[in-house]
Amino acid sequence: MFYRIPFKGSLAGAVVSVGLALAALCRIGALAASPGAVFNGHKVILDSQGKIIPWSGPADKAYDHFLRLRWDFIKTRVPACPGPPPRSSYPQYYFYCAYWSRHGVLEPDTWMNDVGEKLPNWFESARLYYAYTGDLAVMAIVKKFMDYTLAHGTSPPNFAWPNFPYTAANAGDLEYRGFTSAKRFFPHEVQVGYAGDMGWAYYRMYLFSGDRQYLAAALSVADTLARKVRAGNAAQSAWPDRVILDTGKVTSQYGTHWTHSYMLFDQLIRAKVGDVNAYEDARAKVRDFLRQYPLKTGYWADGHTDVSVYGPTYKSNTAASDFTLALFDYPELDPDWRQDVPRLIQWTEDNFVYRSAPGEPATQWGANVVGEQDSFLAKMDYQTARYAAECARWYAVSGDPAYKEKAYRSLNWVTYCNKPDGEGIESPVSQGISNWWSDLYGECPRMFYPALAAVPEWAPPGENHILYSDSVLTGVVYAAGKVQYTATQEPGTEYLRLAFRPRRVRLNGVNLSLRSDLNAEGYTERDLGHGDCAVSIKRTYRGRVAIE
Repeated sequence: MFYRIPFKGSLAGAVVSVGLALAALCRIGALAASPGAVFNGHKVILDSQGKIIPWSGPADKAYDHFLRLRWDFIKTRVPACPGPPPRSSYPQYYFYCAYWSRHGVLEPDTWMNDVGEKLPNWFESARLYYAYTGDLAVMAIVKKFMDYTLAHGTSPPNFAWPNFPYTAANAGDLEYRGFTSAKRFFPHEVQVGYAGDMGWAYYRMYLFSGDRQYLAAALSVADTLARKVRAGNAAQSAWPDRVILDTGKVTSQYGTHWTHSYMLFDQLIRAKVGDVNAYEDARAKVRDFLRQYPLKTGYWADGHTDVSVYGPTYKSNTAASDFTLALFDYPELDPDWRQDVPRLIQWTEDNFVYRSAPGEPATQWGANVVGEQDSFLAKMDYQTARYAAECARWYAVSGDPAYKEKAYRSLNWVTYCNKPDGEGIESPVSQGISNWWSDLYGECPRMFYPALAAVPEWAPPGENHILYSDSVLTGVVYAAGKVQYTATQEPGTEYLRLAFRPRRVRLNGVNLSLRSDLNAEGYTERDLGHGDCAVSIKRTYRGRVAIE
């Protein structure tokens, strides 16, 4: 997400210089809370260390409360689009990137529509919330949005990049044909990495629904990417960052937003679906590029879907964060991931915690808060949640309590970005920033689930929840003393918090073994007190899982 003011030239340098000066002060001490401080309408609650804890109580249900508020807002409080039918028949997030909250009224931000960011993140947020709660309504919301996108945002078969997703549109446009109103992009111009994200979401919706239209859409994306892949270098990436779909003209050669394209290929290869040989070649090329260039240079270039001017020395936290988070589920992406993950977390701290927009803090009440990209350093709830998820998962691997503390304080800060009715605020420390649907209701909440999996003590006590799985799950059933679900991908690992200790765990009717670790198929359990248990299940195969 980048707002409409393009920070270029001397202004960009001023932003960075002032940000670095402020960062130096913030390294000495965070901006302190005055007694009775109010943050985004909430009284700031500090613990005995003077550090932030969630505003909502009880504290052990605060993250659960945050997630439910965000989805309840989407289900009940989103206004319709302005204008005549058919636009007015749809919620605002179909055709607008963001909203302004003015005197209790949500007005659409008429900057653009970032569908390539919004749809994949909303799918992930919905499928994780569904697994966590069993609430199918959120999947129906995202499915309807995806159906519209397929019908109104796909290139025709005679284009140079055929049957390929459009990643952006002008605000209010019913047909997604590119973001041209700001004169930054050409008609039919797309960000290729974000189109890969959409292909990944299409495939995962196919796994969830069984509807082959989503498989066909995913294979169209994968086949085009496989045909267009190339060996990357320091000046051009494995695919061009931006192209014009009808002519095939390349408008930007270098980008690093490729992690989900890698994951799309990997999942198709494992399932033996599509042109597996071509996908293996493409997967290898993008993996090699990510390892050899941004991982080594630190130039994770990614301007999102509304930034046109940046080059191979640009830095974006989103591209780096996607890669970092993927390493916990796809360690083969980087054989040195155990050394690189803490280095990548430090990269985020150096570039997007301690660098700040003028007047904004690096830390608040013990929480690191995180910016977005070189030309937009404003602190954001979703970037802070991304950072927290990385820290939490690294804590689960390393056992280093410093990372647990970082994750905890940053997630606590993010809870203050909710109003009591679930209306999200992009950045309570920033001025003049609208509230983006993709960030607030997609990227931000979906980061809580891997954090809960890493620290199940943060999930509600006395309740049953599937906290996280990279695999798409269906048929989720919660009952007294029982949790059941169907895993659609193999292999896979699920993380749960249960209000009972399992008597048995079965996969396709066969008992899995209780183990001391997950080096082989089976499950582990850890006592959380008061009858609760943290359970992790490692599967070799897909199928029906029953925990009793």
